[in-house]
Amino acid sequence: LPVGGSESLRSYWKMYLPKVLLLVYVVDSADHARLPVAKQLLHQLIQNDSTLPVVVLANKQDLEGAYCITDIHDALALSDIGDERKMFLIGTHVAEDGSEISASLRDAKELIAQLVLETQ
Repeated sequence: LPVGGSESLRSYWKMYLPKVLLLVYVVDSADHARLPVAKQLLHQLIQNDSTLPVVVLANKQDLEGAYCITDIHDALALSDIGDERKMFLIGTHVAEDGSEISASLRDAKELIAQLVLETQ
């Protein structure tokens, strides 16, 4: 169930989180100024469940100035998330005209499907 990240929707997160099998967290790789907030919110979301699998999609990798995967990993302090959980970081982008799904999004979709199957 997708729940947006705008401030007005964040209050709903705690209602859905206990019911999720997997957290898919999408960040904008080109929006450097919002990454500290994204980090804080991600860590708050997962602090009470040390085994909840997390897939971080670093979107907009195709934009000039977008942080690379290593920079996103550091900016979100993913090393601090814990050793007990499955955690994945995938760089993604959408085709400019939206007509085709990029290989990275296909890979992300397959990974998410596999993780959901494993948790059921």
